[in-house]
Amino acid sequence: MFRENNSHRQASFFDSTDTMDPHVKARLDKSWTPIFYEYVFCKIKEKPFAVLYSDIGAPNFPVNIILLCYN
Repeated sequence: MFRENNSHRQASFFDSTDTMDPHVKARLDKSWTPIFYEYVFCKIKEKPFAVLYSDIGAPNFPVNIILLCYN
């Protein structure tokens, strides 16, 4: 069963950046990671991969995470 991954758009209740040192968090915000998240990770279209999954069974693992792991 195909299900689109939208869970990354909502902040986690136990987000590790909340307890981070403010200087470390500022350095993280100025690094390449927010840019990569916005312009690469969020732009991966998952709908074209829906044909690879059956209509029955457990939901798929998020396609955008799989694509980043195997490239």
